Parts: sequence; structure tokens; C-alpha cells
Amino acid sequence: MTSAQPLRGSFSTYESWSQFTEREARTIPERLTTPQLVGLSDSARADYNRRRREWHANIVLRSEQVDRLHQDLLDIVDSNQQDSDRVKSAAAIDAPPTMGKTTALRMFGRDFHRRRVAEAGEYLDPDTQTTKHIPVCHVTLAGKPTIKALHQMLLGFYAHPSVRSELRQSLTLSRDLARAAADCIARHDTRLVIIDDLHFLNMRTNDSVQVANQLKWLANEYDATFVFAGVALRESGLLKEGRSGEDAALAQTFRRWTVLGMNSFSLQTQADKREWARLMGSLDKAVVLANGHDRMIQELATYIFVRTGGNIGSLMDLIRRGTTRAIRTGVEKLDRALLDTIRLDEGAESGRADREKKFDRKLKRELDDGSTEEAA
Repeated sequence: MTSAQPLRGSFSTYESWSQFTEREARTIPERLTTPQLVGLSDSARADYNRRRREWHANIVLRSEQVDRLHQDLLDIVDSNQQDSDRVKSAAAIDAPPTMGKTTALRMFGRDFHRRRVAEAGEYLDPDTQTTKHIPVCHVTLAGKPTIKALHQMLLGFYAHPSVRSELRQSLTLSRDLARAAADCIARHDTRLVIIDDLHFLNMRTNDSVQVANQLKWLANEYDATFVFAGVALRESGLLKEGRSGEDAALAQTFRRWTVLGMNSFSLQTQADKREWARLMGSLDKAVVLANGHDRMIQELATYIFVRTGGNIGSLMDLIRRGTTRAIRTGVEKLDRALLDTIRLDEGAESGRADREKKFDRKLKRELDDGSTEEAA
């Protein structure tokens, strides 16, 4: 296992992916009291603050929504044990931006990678150790993908020689690249292929339509489960069933895709409220501040919802930026006064006034409860 050093670069090469999957878990910094913090030397305090900033910046929450998503994905991946002559199912995660789908998908891929290595070993030929076991292939689309670029990205993950400039001429046709990519997936016993940022496919262009069609076929042809992720995939036309002409051939494939989603948190039902409260409790356990306490964030639950609209991206930005300011200013706690100074993304800020009106009574009660406890 590698040490828990900061990750660098993308996840679209096996080297970076393996660093992510095999690294040791970060260790939460010790919780010092205010006298202990004051008693540190300047260099020790600077190092302690740095470790806390890095810790807070990389908090990962496993919410019930993420757990449900992982269970659905496991159902699909683990049931895809068909022989090669049978069609396999694929999954697509279709969710708005900043819902945490990329993080959730990478967490799933990491867990699946570790499980497969535990089952089948690090090498597929233990005696010679010449063929690495690579359970997961992860690529992220960008720009204006073409079929050739898609296969080059797949090959690039495995560091295949065909991606080297001096050898690219030998594999100029898409079918040659597709064959090489399929060979990599089979040779390294890859069981899960993750394609992220699928929304870069613009279904109004011929290239993107061809790539989309190719992906749908590859999900059947490769001996691996494909999981796609993107924004507004339904609206883009990518998930529409073909009914005529060339698209009609994709109809059966389309029915093999299971579309999963992720949403902002809500406070509409009792179950919603319990899930939000559990999330706040998890954050209380993760935040390391000298003047904090066990229910510091839970006591701000309604306020934090009003600030973020229940969006996980906005929530984590509020916590990251708030803890950073609390450490830098020496306040060493999160409260409404400090968090009011933190500016969030425009999506969160634009709806704040309406949410404040809606939750006015609960906000006042939450503020009164906090004031009473502080006075005591």
C-alpha cells in the first residue's frame, strides 16, 4: 500500500488510478484543545494547520444516497456473469452538476478494484508476474470526442504502445484501435469500465452520434460492465431509443441500460430530515477545530440547508471554506457568524433568500437554541 500522499493528475491512466485505489486512507488529525494549540511551536502549529486543511479539503461523505447508488451498481456488475454470447447490462448515472456523482462513482470503482484484487490477486500469472490484474478502466471524455479518440483514451489508460507517437501510424483505423482496446480489457481481466463526463457528446454532431453508438455496442461486445456518468443525458438525446434507420439497431442495446440518478438533499419528509441530520452528524465527526464540539454542525443543520439548498457540492464547499477561515483567523469553530462571511457558488446564493423565507421559523429556533447553549 502506498502512503496517503495528495493525488496528482487525472484518473485516466492506470498509474494514477492505482495510486487512488491502493493508497492508505488519510488519518484524521488529532483534536487539540485551545491550550494545546497555543502551546505548539510556530513550525508545529503551521504543520498541524496544514494537515487539517488537507484533511478538510478531502472529506468524503458516504451518504445513504451514495450507499443506495453503490448497491444498485453492484447488482448490475455482479449479475453480469453471462457468457460472451449473451448481452450484458450497462448503467448510466444521469445527474445535475455538483451532485457528487463523479466522487461516488470513483469510490465505487475503488471498492470494486480492491475486491477483485482480493479475489483474483494482483497478477493474473502469479508465478511470472508479467500480466497485471487491472479490474477497472477509468476514462473521462473531454472536448469533441471521436471514435478514434475514444479508443485512444482506453488504450492510454493501459499505457498501450499504440498511444506513443512513433507507433500511431500502425493503428490508424478505428477498428484496429477498437481491437487493441478490447485486447487490453480481456488480457488484464478488466470487469468494470467507467466512462465519465459523457455529456461532452453533442448528439447534434455526426462524430458524437457515432461515438454514442460505438459506446452502446462496446457495452455489449467487451467482457466488462460499462458504467457511464454525465449531466442531462436524457435531455441530450443520448438515452433515447432509436426507432428508425441506423438508430433502430440500437433499440435492444438501449433497453440494456439502467439509468440511475442523484439528487440534492431535501427536508420535505421525516426520512429526508433524518438523512440530512445523519449527514450533519458525519461532518461533526470529521471536522477538526479546537473550539468545536460534538454537535457543532448538527445545531446548524437548517442554516446549512438554507445556505446550500441541500446540494452536496455547495455543502462541502461551505465546510471546506468555513474550516479554512476558522483555522486562519483563530476562531476555531463553525457558527452562523463565520459561515455568513463565506461566499458560495451562484446556484446556492441565488436561491438563499427564498429558502430563508421558507425556513424562517426553524432558523430563528435554531439560532435561539444555539444562543441559549452558548450562554449556559
